Amino acid sequence: MKPVRRNGCETRAHGARRVGRVLVLASLVTGCPTPPEPGNAGTYVYDPYGNGTIDKDPACKLTGTLELKLGEGDGTNFLPLEPGQEPVLYHGPQGGTHVILGVRVANPALEFPGLSVKFVLQRQRCSPAGDCLAPETMGLDERLVSDPRRFVAQEGGAVSVSGMLVLVSNWTLTESRRIQVYAADRCGRTGTTSLELGPPATWPAQ
Repeated sequence: MKPVRRNGCETRAHGARRVGRVLVLASLVTGCPTPPEPGNAGTYVYDPYGNGTIDKDPACKLTGTLELKLGEGDGTNFLPLEPGQEPVLYHGPQGGTHVILGVRVANPALEFPGLSVKFVLQRQRCSPAGDCLAPETMGLDERLVSDPRRFVAQEGGAVSVSGMLVLVSNWTLTESRRIQVYAADRCGRTGTTSLELGPPATWPAQ
């Protein structure tokens, strides 16, 4: 596979795309983002098997549903994924593949930082007659983000958290696939959104 130039950086990845300027109100790291390494004690926390449960703070009186946008990024930036847009698929040195995902919250509880985030990556196989098998999970990651430094301010009062490495297997671009993200905050609010990729398919409700 030939290297792909993305944002001036070279990487062996699928789904390379051109992105516009993103307004970030926190400190940015200049240069090319690199995929975080497992166990990195910096802004990225590798915890694919961690407990994503978040404790509700009774002092928070906010209600409603979290407004989410799925995206990707290295922990210092957030690049939204638009309908049908493939995330970058990274190929590790040992033959594995992963994506580095993130989520933006349009209506965050700024006084009660903390977010439980769960990503589910699935594929759907259908016959030419339109009969589909049950969705097959190709990647799963759940974690609790509590460090305020992980949250990057976005335009309009939103915040984002990214740099979440999700291992994925058999991620074939010609198949019907879906990425789902679920989130919950310390006010007891929840939200979910999804991104469908590849040929159209009939997906069960989230």
